[in-house]
Amino acid sequence: MEEILRHYIKVILPYRLYAIGAFEMALSIVQSNPQGSTLECRIDGELKIQGSSTVLTNPTIEMGIIHSRVLFEFLGLKVPNGRLIQCSNRKTDVNIESFGLNKVTVEQVFSHCNGDEVLAEQYIVNTLTSANKMIAHSTEITKIDNDSINGYFMTCTALRVLFKNYFYQPQDLVMPLAVVSKK
Repeated sequence: MEEILRHYIKVILPYRLYAIGAFEMALSIVQSNPQGSTLECRIDGELKIQGSSTVLTNPTIEMGIIHSRVLFEFLGLKVPNGRLIQCSNRKTDVNIESFGLNKVTVEQVFSHCNGDEVLAEQYIVNTLTSANKMIAHSTEITKIDNDSINGYFMTCTALRVLFKNYFYQPQDLVMPLAVVSKK
């Protein structure tokens, strides 16, 4: 198990946190260009991909939503029935408790809010629900509008704060730097 935990610290969690940075990058592109714009991707100076920016932003946003859900569950939180609650673990789960740390409480999540806790919870609920309703199943289509984008940005910020305060600092570990785009 020790080897698995080292792998999580060195590979899995940084990968997922970097994905949150990519999520924010894609959100900022969509926010500034809601209809999409022209994309050109060059590798070693050679044009490899050309088309709409949505070829990059759509899957990156979906990936970010999924990673958000996984990271919240790693911290011990989930969203059944439209409320953020602590969740129980399955035997095979690797989560914050695997490292000898306590699950993050709902109260701890909202203690870092600088404003409306009801709105903050709704943003997190919408993000985590989108992982199921918008991506994993074809049940509802959620628009990517300014309100949902703002909620996704807030969820990304919350994840970074929660991981820093409740996972990395208690273990005296350096939190991996992620790509963070300016809104």
